[in-house]
Amino acid sequence: MEIQKTSVLPVASSGQSLSRLLSQLQPGYSLDAVVTAKLAENSFALKLAGGQLLRAQTPNVLELGQILKLEVVKAGTVPELKIVVQELAVPPEQTAVAQALRQFLPKQQSLADVALSLRQFAALTAGKSDTVSIALNETLGALPSKDELMSAEGLKRGVGNSGVFLEAKLANPPVALQGDLKGSLLTLADALQKVQGNAELIPTATRPAAADPGLAKASADVLAGVIDKALLNKTEGAIARIVLDQLASLPQNDGKQNVWQLEIPFTDGQHTGAVKLKINRDGKARQAGEQANWTVVLELNPPGLGTLHSRISLVGDVIDTYFWSDRQATTALIQDHLDLLFARYTQAGLAVGQLNALDGAPPASAKPSDSALLPSLLDERA
Repeated sequence: MEIQKTSVLPVASSGQSLSRLLSQLQPGYSLDAVVTAKLAENSFALKLAGGQLLRAQTPNVLELGQILKLEVVKAGTVPELKIVVQELAVPPEQTAVAQALRQFLPKQQSLADVALSLRQFAALTAGKSDTVSIALNETLGALPSKDELMSAEGLKRGVGNSGVFLEAKLANPPVALQGDLKGSLLTLADALQKVQGNAELIPTATRPAAADPGLAKASADVLAGVIDKALLNKTEGAIARIVLDQLASLPQNDGKQNVWQLEIPFTDGQHTGAVKLKINRDGKARQAGEQANWTVVLELNPPGLGTLHSRISLVGDVIDTYFWSDRQATTALIQDHLDLLFARYTQAGLAVGQLNALDGAPPASAKPSDSALLPSLLDERA
């Protein structure tokens, strides 16, 4: 026989066994073999799964003990085979992550937009005490205010309740789950799905006809169903956004760096907004017993100020801070207040390194985005 222009013949086989084996080796037939010995230059002994021994002539470099997946490409007294290149097995956890990414990436919605929509839906259902209305109000109650996030304790609480750490909380009871955004959204989605399921069970014949006196109530029910469906879409979009942040926050294989990516929606009077955060901790310093280095990247959209990016790095007691804005007026406004930030850092016992505000878009390293996940996780082989 030949393996990629390699001849392979049975060794010490009876005529009947040889005939039977050769009859099996038709084009497309697959078989497994193990390299058991090197007989000479470019000559190897192979053992098939059925125990038959073969002698192979091949230009390929084979190793003793190597397992080969072979496929017949030409039959005959000296069949020709090729080595089937097998893809490396994908770890189950990587497969699960890739599947989750493909599932949730198309569904994701901005948490700032979802927070605004939740408020609008709540206004439409004001005064109601049904399961959906209660769950909706609890979800809105899980949103921190802008003022809360401006304090260290409030920001810490906002990060902890962002939904990214829900499963970690569930794995380490007793931990208070009230106020967790993902937990509240899951409860709301469950209530909405049950309402829709019950509505689908109502027979069409029992629904009022167009001329029926109950038409007004029927129309109201239809409208409520439309609202619930739209609300479910927003809720699932928010859950998808949080799941993507959780995928981006999974431990890195090299263990050199820990990354947490999250988005915190908040209320600001009658308005809503969201702050995107990416927190990096250098694991190398921590493993060496040194003080860990931290970097925080954030993105904000303050009303009337455009999009604002910032990167804050803490190495030992030295803090570096950069701001980027897509509006020159906003950049100038930040520059006018950098002395105040300098004073706050100094009061906190920090040595200020770089402190600057720049025009234009930030570098990729200063954007809290999950785009880095795409090449590694959106692998169709997974």
